[in-house]
Amino acid sequence: MSFTKKISYVLLALTVILSVFPMLGVDKAEATDRFSDVSSNHWAAKEISFVADKGIATGDDSGKFRPDDSLTRAQASVMMTHALNTSGLDRTTPTFKDVSRDYWAYSRIERAAEMDIFKGKNGKFHPGDNIAKAQVAAIVARAFYGEDAEHHRGDVNFSDISNSFWAKGYIATLVDNNIIRDGGSFNPNESATRAELSAYIARAMNESLQVSGKDDSHSDEASNEDVASENVLFQGTVQASTPLNVRKGPSTDYSVINTLNNGKKVDVYGTEGNWYEVRVGGKKGYVHSNYVVRADDVQADTGKAEPIYTGKVTSSKLLVRSGPASSYDKVGSFSRGDTVKVYEETNGSWVLVKYKGEWAYTHSGHLEEAGMSGKTIVIDPGHGDHDPGAQANGLVEKTINLQVGLRVEKLLKDAGVDVVMTRRNDTFVTLSGRVAIAERANADSFVSIHANAASPAAEGAETFYNNNYQARESRKLAAAIQNRLVKDTGMKYRRVADARFYVIRNTTMPSTLIELGFLTNRGDANRMKQSGYYDKAARAVYNGIKDYYSE
Repeated sequence: MSFTKKISYVLLALTVILSVFPMLGVDKAEATDRFSDVSSNHWAAKEISFVADKGIATGDDSGKFRPDDSLTRAQASVMMTHALNTSGLDRTTPTFKDVSRDYWAYSRIERAAEMDIFKGKNGKFHPGDNIAKAQVAAIVARAFYGEDAEHHRGDVNFSDISNSFWAKGYIATLVDNNIIRDGGSFNPNESATRAELSAYIARAMNESLQVSGKDDSHSDEASNEDVASENVLFQGTVQASTPLNVRKGPSTDYSVINTLNNGKKVDVYGTEGNWYEVRVGGKKGYVHSNYVVRADDVQADTGKAEPIYTGKVTSSKLLVRSGPASSYDKVGSFSRGDTVKVYEETNGSWVLVKYKGEWAYTHSGHLEEAGMSGKTIVIDPGHGDHDPGAQANGLVEKTINLQVGLRVEKLLKDAGVDVVMTRRNDTFVTLSGRVAIAERANADSFVSIHANAASPAAEGAETFYNNNYQARESRKLAAAIQNRLVKDTGMKYRRVADARFYVIRNTTMPSTLIELGFLTNRGDANRMKQSGYYDKAARAVYNGIKDYYSE
């Protein structure tokens, strides 16, 4: 299973600030429970009231919400970065030519661009341009239901949304999760309004505000004629080690509408390829024929379900539900750092898990696959060429860094890691060049390898991280490698500390700079001169990285 590396905006939105008008002069909303231009009969009155009651929306100084005003790209950037509970990013040099540092939404636009929520074009952001309804659907679907929403194959009945339309998957995701009602016209290229975005967010956050996904004229309810006993081909029994998904159509591309447990009797009304047409809860659906057998042919043992991968929870609280959508009842939650065994992928980014011994569902957008296989890791051997680094006791730092780094590369590659080296020979790479290599690679982590120098008394291994980006994860990575350096190479434990080294201050992924030991200390130097030290140090760094991704 693959996971998008940098797009953290697939995380469930925690806080959404809708106060984005530049004339307010503030970046934080203050709630009000009355808006003179939102009557109780307004189509989004309840949703607007919800976001106001929660303190996540406000109007202008005159007490108006301006529900029908169009949203600009700048305003949407402010909303989405607040929705993801992230701070602004105050870059020294603006990313876009048309967004200066004194622009009211500068830091929010920079953060939105850094998170890939929005992209510029030809070096410009066009902050004042309106954002279309299709674009808003895409942003909300990705934020609440994951990146896979783009490829969701659910049906929609909007007259102006074809199967080939670029945002069809996102729109279908919102329909299937009861965020928007299907049917009529969607008007995808029209500008989205504050009311529309308020409604989408409120419905995603509060199930009681959700709508019936399908227009009343389009129903999956089976007619009496459809379910007449003479139309039943045979009665089957579910034989599956995990709950059997009932889908809207005869393919795994269709969304899950229900599940059937092992041993459940079900009437089969037709076949389509490898799929059986069934009725569940009065609705037509499809199940794969591999998991339904004729009642007379049921076998006793269905085997034990095996997980397809183990994930680590990345959000502070990950809700667990009774079904594969936010419209299902909550049955509990996981906490950050919990490991969760995943047994099956269902609707979009929803996955089947075990919760307190029972089958349940959660959102994979908040799970990071445990282990480092498939990750992209940058290894940065410090110094090089005319920059030798530290030199003492017959040792040269640049050589140690490179020899250890190359061995770490091999170990990581053998473990299925995509390794990017900042240098593979005795060449010089600038500090900014090293950072650029990591950023271009969209790396999952960055490890800079060094050896130390100080007074002859200073000894031991130490690792550093920086608080600018991914502080918590960077410290965990540094600590994991430090522990292994001490255990596997025999170096004294010196410290794990926050530092402002350029390469870890400016890389946006979890990053650490490690000091293997002191060339200026006789004991440390003697260890480094021992036969097999390079392999031992490389194994320690590798094990530390492995420990970090296994936590």
